[in-house]
Amino acid sequence: MISNDDLYRRSTQYRYWSFTRSKLEDLRILANKKGIDFTKRRLQDLDPDLPETKAIKEINISDYPFVTSDEELKIVTYYARKCKDLAKFFHLPSQARATAIMYLYKFYLAHSVMVYHPQYIMYTCLFLAAKVENSFIGINNFSKAIPKTTPDSILQYEYLILQSLRFSLRCHHPYQPLYGFYLDIQELLPKVDFKRLGRSCDSARELVNESLFTNVPFLFTPPQVALACLWKSDAVLVERYLAKKLGLKRKQIKSEMETIREEEVKEESTDESTVESTQASQQQPAGESSDHPSPPSSPQQNFDKLMLTIRKCVDMLEHNTMNPSMEEAKHISSKIRFCLEPLRYGKKLIKQKIATAALVESANAKRSNSSELESEPKKQRISG
Repeated sequence: MISNDDLYRRSTQYRYWSFTRSKLEDLRILANKKGIDFTKRRLQDLDPDLPETKAIKEINISDYPFVTSDEELKIVTYYARKCKDLAKFFHLPSQARATAIMYLYKFYLAHSVMVYHPQYIMYTCLFLAAKVENSFIGINNFSKAIPKTTPDSILQYEYLILQSLRFSLRCHHPYQPLYGFYLDIQELLPKVDFKRLGRSCDSARELVNESLFTNVPFLFTPPQVALACLWKSDAVLVERYLAKKLGLKRKQIKSEMETIREEEVKEESTDESTVESTQASQQQPAGESSDHPSPPSSPQQNFDKLMLTIRKCVDMLEHNTMNPSMEEAKHISSKIRFCLEPLRYGKKLIKQKIATAALVESANAKRSNSSELESEPKKQRISG
């Protein structure tokens, strides 16, 4: 069954890094809270005699420029896209590039950008992924190609990243499943237009590349993502293939909007029950069957279930992709610097205070000069 990739579902990636939407959001909120708490402890440890510290103490803690959870995801995505560009510079294959990006996203499910700047973590993730995916680059050559880095500055985060990944380094991506579908379609549909199939797979591969910058890899299996990308590229071809694959003689396909609406209603309960049932099945010893096995699904039911998953994945690909601008990244990065180095923010507050005082003084001087000019004619009239 295409939707049940047993090999993947027994992997550490599925056990450790597959979530429901609510669980994924909770992890990011928790990481953000840890970052805020860490920054507050930094503020408490500042030397109270410094003018910068005094300036910070004068403001309300709620006014401090902490990074929000949404901003954390934006800046991580910004550097994930930079990671893609850097991987191209090193001529790394798509597998290594995708692995590095996933390492970066996984790291920030446990940590906050207010504790570790994503720019430096990104470099280490890329270096580590190149080793894992057999595309090793020497650390000296790697650091020489990246300005303002040294071998030590890159290697210092390696063990921390390994711990954050739970030492689960193998990453499953949709590239191989996509190629598998490409071959299987040719076998099941021998009369298929090969040029059309090739164009569809090329388009699907681009969508797979873009899916790395969404929540999709944490919510769907690689075969599901590959099939969803292929369906978005050529829905008619994929539905013909699935009908043949599942032995479906008559297709009764619900409209896309109806399917999405139905899925939204059931989304959370379905996700939670799926995770629980999967965990239960993993705990059951191999070879033992359940006391109450579920009746086999019909081809139509299998088809409808698979199409629900595909459309849900496509909907997320269309509405969840992020591409933060440089202006957004600069704004968030400045907040990160203030959290990593609170005295910087203290200096900014002092400068603002001095600038405000200068403006007030200038305004008062202008007002005083204006009053003197207005009083001069009156004096002349009185003397006259």
